[in-house]
Amino acid sequence: MSFTAEIDLEANPSPQALVFAFHEGKLLIRRGADRADPATFGEVASALSDAQAHIYLGRLGELPCFAIPLVGSEPVPPPGFALAGLRELFGHLEEPVHGVAGRAFQAIEWYLNHAFCGRCGTATDLVAGERARGCPACGATYFPRINPAVIMLVEREGTILLARNRLFRGPFYSCLAGFVEPGESLEEAVAREVLEETGVAIERIAYFGSQPWPFPSQLMVGFTAHHRSGEIRVQDSEILDAGWFGRDDLPELPGRFSLARRLVEAFLTRAADAG
Repeated sequence: MSFTAEIDLEANPSPQALVFAFHEGKLLIRRGADRADPATFGEVASALSDAQAHIYLGRLGELPCFAIPLVGSEPVPPPGFALAGLRELFGHLEEPVHGVAGRAFQAIEWYLNHAFCGRCGTATDLVAGERARGCPACGATYFPRINPAVIMLVEREGTILLARNRLFRGPFYSCLAGFVEPGESLEEAVAREVLEETGVAIERIAYFGSQPWPFPSQLMVGFTAHHRSGEIRVQDSEILDAGWFGRDDLPELPGRFSLARRLVEAFLTRAADAG
């Protein structure tokens, strides 16, 4: 089941429409023992009576999807429903649904954060035909913000460079990552981040893949690279530990939903093929 993005400022949810309603970063979902499902508007309409807006996102298969911001006091979910953060829903929501949920969360962040013009303070209006808010006074236009970040797997003689960040929500190691700075290319950001965080110089930087990361509005761009020179000297205050790991001595890794895990799995496949 694929998602098709659409814009319609006049659309309103039907009882069968899928709704992605967020209150303070938590999604209203139907929760089972080991899985979760999106709510339909008809099932949770009573909990959405104070919703500020119904933001039409498009269609998942044939079902229209809406992002709904819930501000103020926490809504009381109907029986069988609960509020949960997107991180804890990884592996419980089906992948296409989780993708739409992330899209909805970012749309709500944009909708609420740009209700007033950051240049002159005037209340903004929704722009027809675009996912944008425009200022009627000074003409400024505000689109959903996306912050590009790079994540990279560095290889060295059959091992990979993994690190433990103090901000991780669990005792795992992962690839190095960081935000792209103004004026630099993605490849330059990859080399800079590795050097800054571990003191290792790299070469043969190659694009691997990308993943939207709605925490709150990042686009993770993945790369592979190879060690050129230098030994690990942890230099970033956020990095607790870093090391070179082979396929037989890997530490605990991120969940399979993540681009970091995909990078590691691709390395393991290459290592197995090489014998």
